Amino acid sequence: MLEDLPLNVPLEESLNSAMGYLAEHVPRVKSWFDVLINPLFPLKHHHLFFYNDGPDAFICFLVSREATFLPDWISKIIQLYGGVHVTENTLNLYSYQQTLYQLLGVFIRLCEFRIAMNFWIIINPYTQPWVLVLVMTEWFLESLSGLFPLFFGIDFTGVIVISVIAQFADYIKNLVFTMPYLPSEAIQETIGSHQIYKFAGFPRLWYEYGIPDQLREEWYTQKPEIIEHFLKYYSDVDQDILPTRILKEYYENHIHNITINMDFNHFSTGVLSYLNNISHINILTNHMETLSEKLINNF
Repeated sequence: MLEDLPLNVPLEESLNSAMGYLAEHVPRVKSWFDVLINPLFPLKHHHLFFYNDGPDAFICFLVSREATFLPDWISKIIQLYGGVHVTENTLNLYSYQQTLYQLLGVFIRLCEFRIAMNFWIIINPYTQPWVLVLVMTEWFLESLSGLFPLFFGIDFTGVIVISVIAQFADYIKNLVFTMPYLPSEAIQETIGSHQIYKFAGFPRLWYEYGIPDQLREEWYTQKPEIIEHFLKYYSDVDQDILPTRILKEYYENHIHNITINMDFNHFSTGVLSYLNNISHINILTNHMETLSEKLINNF
């Protein structure tokens, strides 16, 4: 869940109200049926709090230290090959997270019921409908049988493994996706009484691989204020901030007159660096003459 921190309000005061969701108690047991099946705690997504101004606006965020993260290598694969570049793109990932959490909950309850059936001599697990539970869980529980030594003649392997799965389900419940950052970029901070992780600065993957052109194109056409923000605060970063097509169009329209044989792939890094230092998108038009002179001097 994404939230913007209010402007002109001290950060600690903002977090005092924003972190209130952690104290909300959602009852796990709501009926007699819940007593029998022992349901998991409801999935409650951690809130991500975004800055609204300054260098940390738009992509930098805070999250409670109760959150868990993916390993760096998985997050990297999702960002580079899955097209999930920023937190706004993670909606589908949270849907998968919720589905996985619910499936784990159902499987854990089935395994618990299967183990309990061993103590109910009156139940023949090979008759309907009990055999359905047997089919869905036996492949898992029997494959692990004997993994741990018997205790008073009882095999507790199933109970131990189910506890491990429950811990994994708890990890999934608290999972937060950190795009465009890698989880290892989290900075631990304490603000008042709040233990938080802070993700700030220019993301490491963007340093290594550049800002995805698809994302730059989206900013340019739909959210130009983000382009302006990055040009203002991160113009010293040696990465393209304007979309490739804009840089290419400018090259084709204005550099072509300088040298007809120049290849865009060999475009001077000094020229691109200058373009990235533009403080406003419209400067491409307003300062055309100045830019052309600088480009000529570059060559």
